[in-house]
Amino acid sequence: DKGEKENGTKKEKKKSKKKGKKNKGKGKKDANLCKAGSFSTKKGCEQCAENTFSGNEDSACTPCPNGLVSAVGSTSEDDCSYDQYPTCNCWTPECGYCSSIQCTVKQDLFNSNNGIEVRSTPGRRRKELDTVILYNEEGEQLGQFQWNVKGIYLSGCVRCQTPPALKEARIKGGLEEPWTFSLAGGVVQIRMGGEVMYTNPLKGECFDRYVKVNRFAFYKMTCGNSFSFIPNEMVAGEQVSSNCPVACLLNQSLS
Repeated sequence: DKGEKENGTKKEKKKSKKKGKKNKGKGKKDANLCKAGSFSTKKGCEQCAENTFSGNEDSACTPCPNGLVSAVGSTSEDDCSYDQYPTCNCWTPECGYCSSIQCTVKQDLFNSNNGIEVRSTPGRRRKELDTVILYNEEGEQLGQFQWNVKGIYLSGCVRCQTPPALKEARIKGGLEEPWTFSLAGGVVQIRMGGEVMYTNPLKGECFDRYVKVNRFAFYKMTCGNSFSFIPNEMVAGEQVSSNCPVACLLNQSLS
């Protein structure tokens, strides 16, 4: 009986040692796992750099796709977005009162499915309009796209009331919910939340006129508003950034 007890005790000790080794290994493995927004290094966990992201237990950070940007420590691709540029008013002496090509952003709107995505405070009065000046490749003005919760206008071609659903979405979304103006294929569109809420196909002379749109600038929009800069579609003129401080100072003096 004594011998059997000793054998039983030895077996239990061996089992406990094996369990200890397993748990020990597991502890090391867990120690190497990092939380979302970080990655494992020899020194421990480090935060993901700008324009990258990682999920739980990822061994490395993944770059944001298509030129999107993200903050340090981003945890998923949902954190990636386009860089935001202020909607600087081109109506300044430095921009030749919206006549300088260096104060425009180059984008082939006719062939762009992305369009121009803007975040701005909704204008409720008839004269409070979000205004985008449209130019051809050479920088000649073709017209203006303007809209608010009252109406939608495109110089010489569109003049109509804002649809109720779009009006409601615009007021509800406020500054946080972006709206997108698109001219892809010669069709005027306004989108919000990924949904097309206004559409108007251009025809005849209007189509011929706006098919040439290749640049844009913002007119009389405040510095608190912004637009998404798409690096693989847009090229900012040399004075777009330098004009912003001037435009913002003028806005402040007028307010």
